[in-house]
Order: sequence, then structure tokens, then C-alpha cells
Amino acid sequence: MDGFALAAASAPGRVRIVGAVAMGRRYSGRVGPGEAVRIPTGGVLPPGCDAVLPIEAAHLAGDELECGPIASGEAVTPAGSDVGAGELLLMPGRRIGAPELSLLATLGYACVEVFRRPRIAVLSSGDELVAIDRRPEAWQVRDSNRYAIAGALRAIGAEAVHLPSIGDAPGELLAALEAAVATFDAVVLSGGSSVGERDETPVAVAALGSPGTIVHGLKVKPGKPTLLGAVGGVPILGLPGNPSSSLLILDAVGGPILARLCGAQPRTAAFSARLGAPVQKRRGWTWYVPVAVQQGPDGLVAQPLALRSSMTSLAARSDGYLALGEGIETLAVGERVDIYRYAHGGPPTA
Repeated sequence: MDGFALAAASAPGRVRIVGAVAMGRRYSGRVGPGEAVRIPTGGVLPPGCDAVLPIEAAHLAGDELECGPIASGEAVTPAGSDVGAGELLLMPGRRIGAPELSLLATLGYACVEVFRRPRIAVLSSGDELVAIDRRPEAWQVRDSNRYAIAGALRAIGAEAVHLPSIGDAPGELLAALEAAVATFDAVVLSGGSSVGERDETPVAVAALGSPGTIVHGLKVKPGKPTLLGAVGGVPILGLPGNPSSSLLILDAVGGPILARLCGAQPRTAAFSARLGAPVQKRRGWTWYVPVAVQQGPDGLVAQPLALRSSMTSLAARSDGYLALGEGIETLAVGERVDIYRYAHGGPPTA
């Protein structure tokens, strides 16, 4: 703090001001008993001093200072009090943001080893898809999923690359996937993974090579037709075509996989709140329930939203989602729940 550096043993009493510490310079000489020197915030404590009297607590009388009792170490940052020699500061897998940049720069690390941003192909399939700048007919939908998926991938640190949409013609999906796995570090596909006879994703992934289709279908709501596969070391994530299902599965199921690919640690629950309405679900299944979070009189309150997979606006209107495991059947009003944020968002504040 701005004030006067002195030896705590010299207080209380009257001490003589014998000099001043210049910012960014070492003080020449030593401060003796009964002496003090002016010092700015960030100044280096001179030899003979072990405390600082803040200027607002000082009583000046010419070149003398009247001070009350002061403890050794008061208003002083001792060397080594922030970071100790040999201390582990940043774990592998931590994203470098503003706080990390500050620490690295302070310690003189101009260059550090980082994970390369994985390049992930984003594919959409379906004859019903049209570009977002076109007006769809009643039997068509804009290809919006690819933009949501790409945004979420970029938020976790990946480089998302849009590939052209593909139709439902036989062999078209297989050809697109063959080209994608040969070029990219992972593939995220939207649509074409349900059990309809024209949904050829499981067969196409299986035909690409080992291990092929690993999982097709999860006991989750929404997102039952989710596909997990791989060709060599290239993961393939097949998402449902419904917008809300797609984003929820990408975050809850695909998130940990893609985080590892980016060299990051999978996220944990960001914050908690009390449930504002009861929830009842099917036992034996995992449900992802979007919630809107509001500030209540006693803290944050999570209001479950009506879960309709086809709603594009659902994720945008929610502040996160509940992940309710197989053993849960009912949750009562007021129960405390963990709320998971989508990768592109941050928790609301109380």
C-alpha cells in the first residue's frame, strides 16, 4: 500500500522520515530503528523494514511520523507468498485464458506447449435440408443444426469445418464419410441415425473399417438414436436430427469425447439450484431436462422446460440442463440439483 515503510518494533511512537523508495528501483541504504521511508504500492521494502503504515493511517508532523502499534508483515507481500518454488501451477488439459496468460507472462513463459486444435468435420444429412438463406417449403427445413454444432465445437477448442450437406441417396453418405475420416480428426454427423429404413448411418460407419459402429442407440431422452463409432483413431459421433436432441447429446455425451480430443479435461457440474417444479421420468433411462434458471428469494431456482426435441428454440431459452440418471424416477420441488451448462455458455449469477 502507499504509505511508510518501517520496522514494526519502532511503533508505536514518533519516527523520522529519512527518504523515499522510488518505484521500480532498489532503495540505497538501510532504514534504522526509529526511522521510516515513503513507499508506493508495489515498491520493494528496504532493508531494516518489515511493515508498511498506510498513508491514510499516518499522522505527519514535518519530517516526522506519529504512528500507533503495527504488526510485522502488515501491508506487505512477502517474497514467495504467491508461488512457491517447485509448486505445480497449471495442470495439463487446462485451457489458457486470461488468468493463465497473466500467470505465464508473470513467470516469463513466452512459449508453452499446447494441444493442436483438432479439425472436426460437420456433416448434415437429409433430403429435407435447405441452406439457411433459402425459404423452405412446407416439407423442408433449414440446415440449422450444422451451425449450432460448429459453434459448440469451436467453444470447446476445436476447429469446426462445414462439409456440404448430403442427401438420402444410397451410397452418398458412405462416400462423404470416407472422405471425411481420411482428412479430419473426428466427424460429427447430424441426422440419419434413427431406425428408419432410409437412415443408413450405422451401416455406412460399419463399412468404413474397424471398429466401425460401436454403439447405436442409447437409453436416453432425448437422443435415443445416437451413434458412436470410429475408424482407426477417428471418432464418429452420429447425432439425432432434432435440434434440441442434437445439442443435448453433443454436450452431454459427445462433450467428454471431444474435450479429450482437444486435450481438455471434461467439464463437471457448473452450479446448483433448487428445483422450481417436480420432475417425473422413466426409471431405467437417463433423461436430460432443459431448465431456465431464475433468481429466487433464497437463491437460484431451476424451472424445467417442456422437452420437445423438435424445438429449435429450446436450448436458446434454457440456461442449462439436468442429467437425471437411470435410478431417478421423481424429483420434488425444492430439491437441490446440479445444472450443466452447454459448452458455449456460462452460469448465471446470483
